[in-house]
Amino acid sequence: MGGRFQISRRKRQCVSAIIASIVTTIVAMTAISAAEAQTCTLRDVDAWHSALNDPDMEHSPDYILEVTETFIRACPMRPERFEAHRTAAMAAADQGDVTTAVQHFRDAGRMTSLLANSYAISVYATAGDHRMAWRVRDQMVEAWRSRLERDPTLSVSAIPHRKGMIYEICFGDGNLTDGFQKTRVAEPYGPGWPASMSLSNDKFRATLRAEVSRSDSSVPTFYDLNRCDGRSNLDIVSSVITGEDFNDNALRTQTR
Repeated sequence: MGGRFQISRRKRQCVSAIIASIVTTIVAMTAISAAEAQTCTLRDVDAWHSALNDPDMEHSPDYILEVTETFIRACPMRPERFEAHRTAAMAAADQGDVTTAVQHFRDAGRMTSLLANSYAISVYATAGDHRMAWRVRDQMVEAWRSRLERDPTLSVSAIPHRKGMIYEICFGDGNLTDGFQKTRVAEPYGPGWPASMSLSNDKFRATLRAEVSRSDSSVPTFYDLNRCDGRSNLDIVSSVITGEDFNDNALRTQTR
């Protein structure tokens, strides 16, 4: 038969059964080993959370880092470890320990918290890892934009620019005399923090301005530049603002 041979159906079934048995045994042994190595339970997680919220302790960065790293060492495989690494990273950053903060952020997994992401960008940039810093920034902006696009009350559009992307977000129905707001968020292609420029008719600010200036003028429109370190007013305009004028000012301010 040209050196060919055939295995009977019964023998094939036996071989298949043996292979399946070996695979099952390996999987079971692996599961047992993992279970033996992981002795932590939800009690350990609760103990960590209780320590973080202990009213008798001063919640200094040193204390938060100590109790959190203790939990990480004791429970390195718990799913809560990602939250713990984020907590430890921010505490280390508050201490000024950039090296420890970077190590914890690298083990923190994908982050959705705006605060944690802002910390991470600052930490990576301070450590000199600008590529990672701006990668985290881009991921944060993308997640934020995706959430906005799912909101039926908002309108989001992306406008490419030679220095980056400009995202235009429109709130409300477009009526400028009824509290309508429009915001432009600039995301640079290279290094840099995101910034936004907003156009709004803030009735409280308008009333306060009228009280201070003792004037009874029409409700003004506020141009504001918003950055991570605060908000500054660029201009107060009493005349009607067109969308084109606002877009030009936003691009000129945020990309210069």
